[in-house]
Amino acid sequence: MDYIALLKDYLDDANSHLAVFDDSLMALESNGFNNDLVMRVLGALHTLKGNSGMMGFESLKVYIHNIEELLKQVNDNEIELVEIIAGLLDSANVIRNALQQIEKNPDASPDLGEDILTVQQLLNGSGNESEKKSVELSSYLGTKTDTIKVDFKRLDDLLNLVGELVIYKTRLNQIETEIRGVVNNKPLTKELKDGLEFMGKIIAGLQEGIMRARMLPVNHVFSKFPRMVRDLAKSQGKEIQLLFEGEDTELDKTVIDELEEPLLHIIRNAIDHGIEVSRDRVNKGKAQKGTIVLSAAQESNYVIIKVRDDGKGIDFDSVREAAVKKGLIKPEDAPDKDNIISLIFSAGFTTKNEATDISGRGIGLDVVSRNISKLNGHVTVDSIPEKETSFTIKLPLSLAIIPALMAEAGDEVYAIPMSAVDESIKVREEDIHVINNHEVIRFRERVLPVIRLNDFFGLNRKRKKRFYLVILGRADRRIAIAVDRLRGQQEIVIKPLDETFGKSYGIAGASILGDGRIVLIVDVMSFWNGRNKISFEEQKPNNV
Repeated sequence: MDYIALLKDYLDDANSHLAVFDDSLMALESNGFNNDLVMRVLGALHTLKGNSGMMGFESLKVYIHNIEELLKQVNDNEIELVEIIAGLLDSANVIRNALQQIEKNPDASPDLGEDILTVQQLLNGSGNESEKKSVELSSYLGTKTDTIKVDFKRLDDLLNLVGELVIYKTRLNQIETEIRGVVNNKPLTKELKDGLEFMGKIIAGLQEGIMRARMLPVNHVFSKFPRMVRDLAKSQGKEIQLLFEGEDTELDKTVIDELEEPLLHIIRNAIDHGIEVSRDRVNKGKAQKGTIVLSAAQESNYVIIKVRDDGKGIDFDSVREAAVKKGLIKPEDAPDKDNIISLIFSAGFTTKNEATDISGRGIGLDVVSRNISKLNGHVTVDSIPEKETSFTIKLPLSLAIIPALMAEAGDEVYAIPMSAVDESIKVREEDIHVINNHEVIRFRERVLPVIRLNDFFGLNRKRKKRFYLVILGRADRRIAIAVDRLRGQQEIVIKPLDETFGKSYGIAGASILGDGRIVLIVDVMSFWNGRNKISFEEQKPNNV
């Protein structure tokens, strides 16, 4: 965010705190001392003081601090309110003038040296209340603002209404196609088609506008980590710098709110397991200070967030050894690099023998995988031993309207979130093999588990000789979902299922197609978890 935009936010916020100051002082003047009102003023001034210091307005910060001290003396009965109320009202005008000066000249910093001395005289009981601060009448109106505060639920309601428009726009397009087939009136059908196209553009613009109104820069999350990184690095005797890239990239607020915990675990993992102490780094020919880079970039309808560290990378032998001890794999198994990486996301997995305050309990990366999957996202890991490790998170811009792959299983249509889809292929029944009573397929030098959507939902339909496999990814694991037919990709509006349906296993929600049909949205996490949990890992190709 550039300085002018930041300054505008500062002035908007400052004027709201000044309004609290003004209103409370008026009430105190009319009704006398009230502890709740004084505490309300102190809260507003404290925030305004901190924001002013952050913006570099040191003189204004010091002035507000002195006003705080004056109010604290009132609250502690050291000074009678009636003796200084006029001075407090005058101080509001001092702040008002300072804000107006900043608005007129963003490069200037108000000098309130004389005003600070006046307040200090009040603190010492020697103030002269006859000295009133002049103020322009227009300054009482405050600075003009381009922003308003809106309850997020209102934006949710608006987005739901837009979702309904999207659904019925698709329905009207289908009706228009049917009408052209039965009505022999080209001018009329052309006018209808043009009208629907124009309406579609308006709805698309309305949808985009509301989606943007719900978005926040990812810096709202990123900015919470520098202090944590500093403290954790100090506690481990490490030197680590945290760098940001693309922090202005925007995401839906609902996604932003759910992103904090996964990033916390990944960054904590980089500090504890990845970055070496300075002495070891220097011995390896690395920079003395380790680096963690937190970056974000938009790609189409997705945001790609990466956490990269220049530490020692993943020790694949240690991971394999820990997995054998925990019974996740057998001693004779020889998993490849991708399978080893997928093990670090297993519940309870850790390579440490003892837990510390930071890690070692095996809950961090498991939380990352589960939480990102709940966001219809996808996380992958790449690591070069003794060089770096990077976690890449792919998330949809919004959780309300998402791109989905429409797939048929039996007579039903299901929506599979595109964020979890790697690719799709057409196969024959003879391409499927069986290992340990589980169906698998050999695909790109890997053997993937196969789950038939018909069987998963208990549809018991007759199997076709030719069908499609949708390859899904979770971390570095892959799984193939068998469906009868693919109907293409489209944006869908997610509708939560009513609680009266109870817990619908394998279903994340529902949507309505243009023809009025209800489609269920597949919960891709259910293919790995729960009652149908796959009890085997991907096999090596030579096992087939």
